[in-house]
Amino acid sequence: MAEEIDTVSRRRSNQVSNGRAEHHYKRPAERPFTSAEKEHVTLLFGGLSIAHDRLIEASLHGLGYKAERIPMPDKQDFHAGRENCNPGQCNPLYFVSGSVINYLEQIRRTQGLSRQQIADQYIFITPGSCGPCRFGMYEAEYRRAFEKAGYPGFRVIAFDKKAGGDGHRGGSVGDGIQFDLKLYLALINTIFLGDIINGFFYRIRPYASDIKALEQTFEQCIAICQDALRDKDHEQINVGLAARLIHPLTPLKKTEDVARILAQIKDPDYTQALDRCRRVIAENISVDWLSAKPVVRITGEFWAQTTEGEGNFRMFSFLEGEGAEVHVEPVATWIDYMRHSLHWKLEDRRKSAEDAARFPKIQPGRWLRARLSHNIKRLLLGFSGWLLKREYNRLRSALGGPTPQLADQQILEKLGQPYYNVRVTGGEGHLEIAKNIYAYKYNLAHLTISLKPFGCMPSTQSDGAQAAVLADYPQINFLALETAGEGEINAYSRAQMALSEAKARAREEFKQALAERGLSADSINSYVAHNPGLTNPLQTIPDHPQAISRGACFVHHVADLMANDPDWREKAGNSAKAENQAEAS
Repeated sequence: MAEEIDTVSRRRSNQVSNGRAEHHYKRPAERPFTSAEKEHVTLLFGGLSIAHDRLIEASLHGLGYKAERIPMPDKQDFHAGRENCNPGQCNPLYFVSGSVINYLEQIRRTQGLSRQQIADQYIFITPGSCGPCRFGMYEAEYRRAFEKAGYPGFRVIAFDKKAGGDGHRGGSVGDGIQFDLKLYLALINTIFLGDIINGFFYRIRPYASDIKALEQTFEQCIAICQDALRDKDHEQINVGLAARLIHPLTPLKKTEDVARILAQIKDPDYTQALDRCRRVIAENISVDWLSAKPVVRITGEFWAQTTEGEGNFRMFSFLEGEGAEVHVEPVATWIDYMRHSLHWKLEDRRKSAEDAARFPKIQPGRWLRARLSHNIKRLLLGFSGWLLKREYNRLRSALGGPTPQLADQQILEKLGQPYYNVRVTGGEGHLEIAKNIYAYKYNLAHLTISLKPFGCMPSTQSDGAQAAVLADYPQINFLALETAGEGEINAYSRAQMALSEAKARAREEFKQALAERGLSADSINSYVAHNPGLTNPLQTIPDHPQAISRGACFVHHVADLMANDPDWREKAGNSAKAENQAEAS
């Protein structure tokens, strides 16, 4: 050990004598994005579902930014990303960086811009944070990939609560993007719209009578929401008396921000857009619910469970092609999880502040201030959770039909804690464990598939804990799939094996529902033919305690309608008499 220290000391002495003194590494300074550039610099982004990306693009336009979404990443993008990034990274990094690089090359070819002009006129904006896994290296890896691809100085802004990513000095990203409440509210509302439209169409697509009409209607709904987001006025906020009175009780710096939150509660723009979508859906789509399709719930690493391209082997469309009803987790669930995790930090700070007021001597005034501050912050955090769920459900009600619900974070915490410490953050935290148990306990899925990039550390930890979950709940049908740039045939084969069990359960539910209600598929079809409203995709089919599949729930629903329909009972009685007379003769 002493020899090693001497060697290091001699090396440093030689470097100093040669004029090469060592310096601690500092992140290279990046050219900031200023407000003066806003009119001619385009923000590139992407990585969510097609619906989310298209709506976010429109929302950024409505906020006054030039923005373009990158194409959904494919295999060519993966290879371009892997060529320009370090080895051993997550495949989301390879796919997304490759998509950006190929998109920049397309711009260079079609618009005749030089590489320097592209670096001046385009910026890539991406989620960024520190953490226990490779996600913390994404921001630096993007810069390295763009430089290696021939775009030195291409700017990357990591979008997080610090407005520029961990390690950035305040204001170092410039004032070109205003990371304020106006931006956050606009993006959250946009994500909610994407969640609800995506979730609705995923739930009805397997039952659509005309798949071409369904896809055309989906495009119309996206266009309606894009127009609403693009044309929304974010500037006209009335700062009234209520905002002025509430402002001193909040941590918000501006009274205008309080007024903006109050305006959000009664904002009609988003609900009106979904109401227009509702009318278009009712006019153009009809469904046949009477089929035994298994419900497959998707969970896993955030990007892999959200993207719809080669990054997860196009797993959603594959499962639909195999006859499944796919339930994709709303992005809003992750937003609510991040909000909920603040409760733990708040409680830790309360204990620390109260301990400081007791030691080394008791200070009642300081203790009282600490407790009062904690209670106010806890109320505000609780209000933010109420507001988030309230706004999400308001949009769900505006569209109607089988739209995805948000799981209660407190329930998820209780379900996950015995198997995965909820204080272990990174990735989805305890959510993968909790969602699997939640889907089983509340009869939400025949199969849960966890999608994750190859070697994803937080998700791999969850897979280890899932072994204990499956030991305690052997009835759960669970499958973990790692995604990469290759290997889709193996993934499809494993999915088909798990799906065969899910299909068998769905068929058994359907047969049991018919037998329990004393009905046949023909009798239900006959009733539906006389009640065409039952082919409306916007109708609500009540859940049933013994059924998961929509087909089985529909059988119970129609059976209840038939039992309470006097005209149908009379008609059914006459039909039975006629059949008896025919048999007698």
